[in-house]
Amino acid sequence: MKTVSSFRHFLLRGSALDLMIAGLIGAARGFPMRRTAFLRLLGLATALVLSALLMSKDVAAANSITSPDTPGDVGLHTSLALDGSGNPVVSYYDQTNGDLKVMHCNDANCSGDDESITSPDTVGDVGHWTSLALDASGNPVVSYQDVTNRDLKVMHCNDANCAGGNESITSPDTADDVGLYISLALDGSGNPVVSYRDYTNYVLKVMHCNDANCAGGNESITSPDTAGHVGVYTSLALDGSGNPVVSYFDITSTNYDLKVMHCNDANCSGDDESITSPDTVGDVGHWTSLALDASGNPVVSYYDQTNGDLKVMHCNDANCAGGNESITSPDTAGDVGVYTSLALDGSGNPVVSYFDITNYDLKVMHCNDANCSGDDESITSPDTAGDVGEYNSLALDGSGNPVVSYYDATNLDLKVLHCDNSNCGAVGAPTATPTATPTPTNTPTITNTPTITPTPGLETHKRTTLTPTPKPPTATPEVPTVPPPPPPPPPPTATPFGGVGPEITAPATGSGSPVGGFTWAIWLAAGIAGAAAAGGFYFRYAKKAR
Repeated sequence: MKTVSSFRHFLLRGSALDLMIAGLIGAARGFPMRRTAFLRLLGLATALVLSALLMSKDVAAANSITSPDTPGDVGLHTSLALDGSGNPVVSYYDQTNGDLKVMHCNDANCSGDDESITSPDTVGDVGHWTSLALDASGNPVVSYQDVTNRDLKVMHCNDANCAGGNESITSPDTADDVGLYISLALDGSGNPVVSYRDYTNYVLKVMHCNDANCAGGNESITSPDTAGHVGVYTSLALDGSGNPVVSYFDITSTNYDLKVMHCNDANCSGDDESITSPDTVGDVGHWTSLALDASGNPVVSYYDQTNGDLKVMHCNDANCAGGNESITSPDTAGDVGVYTSLALDGSGNPVVSYFDITNYDLKVMHCNDANCSGDDESITSPDTAGDVGEYNSLALDGSGNPVVSYYDATNLDLKVLHCDNSNCGAVGAPTATPTATPTPTNTPTITNTPTITPTPGLETHKRTTLTPTPKPPTATPEVPTVPPPPPPPPPPTATPFGGVGPEITAPATGSGSPVGGFTWAIWLAAGIAGAAAAGGFYFRYAKKAR
């Protein structure tokens, strides 16, 4: 694991401190110094000790960033949940071997170097578009795409680590080419409900299993929206009655809209579901992530590709049908807002993780109101080491602090961020306040011409080309919907202390970074000042005493 613990930093600093103090006291003992000189030396040593304690407090307050799985090219298509102890459980894709992987950490930061990492499905090329939930026993349930056969698959583990080698793995939908842009939730009985895209027919599909393993062969599978080319970037939640609510992107060449569907039954089978397009201004609705507020109204984060902005919509009714939903663009700095993942804090305020295409960074936004409309949301970049932040998935721990899994494209690793506070900022650091532009109330008139004309189908990632062998009929791959970013910045030429690479347990923003070169420069200056003080004391007092 490429991580540097705060404790190790303190030990190293403490050792240097001990040496300085010992040297000063030794110098004092070596010369028949006056009491005043010795007290000054002792005061200097005490100041250094207090400084070390303050810095160790700063270290303890740092965000934890770890790389718990580094062999091969791993960490794409992540989905994260927290177990009953607050420890992360992550499903993701191993691109080196073409396998589904599941990691269950044995601590809240995945920092022990001994996490449980298994590959429970290795048959063919499997594990794209994973979506994970934990059953009542804490066992993972994962839906994902079998790229080899172009099928939807569901795995229900019979233990918390998926380590038995005999997990339940089924392919409940094998009709045509299906299983892209997956989102999964469990109903009140623990049965999976999954939204996904049917690539062959370009439609949104919803599956509701009638058992916990989707093994009956007679699951409910419907296509509730077949108008145009729809079902891209789906995100699903269940309302208080267990009925699916799904956000997704309408990629029809004349639309490019965000859509929201609220089913009026648990299977979306009535052919009369509520389907709306609450945001149609420009090319909007990529990379959606949905949650329901306390009233059951949808809150959705998504990407505005026309303007390169992150957007957040908070509907004022359960169907987003009023035509006057709250739609804002809380982050417009650069090209931002792909791979969004959203959760609501205890006050119902959105917390969103997403990727900054301009700077190749992971970003986290914590809104200070339910609509992200104050123009003063907390926006931080907690990891800026290399090209990081794609395929992210977010959850909030018991204290409301974000936990995020994501892909490190520089090192081809899985990474996990556990923030020390609810904003993922350094303690005491000022809150970043980007210039945000609230989007006007939605109007059905498209005022911006989309800049691309994608062909519906399988999306090819800007770095990772997915070229599986399709089933008949042969389909044309979809043009990427993520705009090509500028060339990535060159890797850092300097290696942090101890020979450790860029993955370090430290905040990337704010002042007082406990591992930055500036902090070490302060320590070096303190050491030189201490030596100079000791020398001054010697010449002023010890020499006179001889």
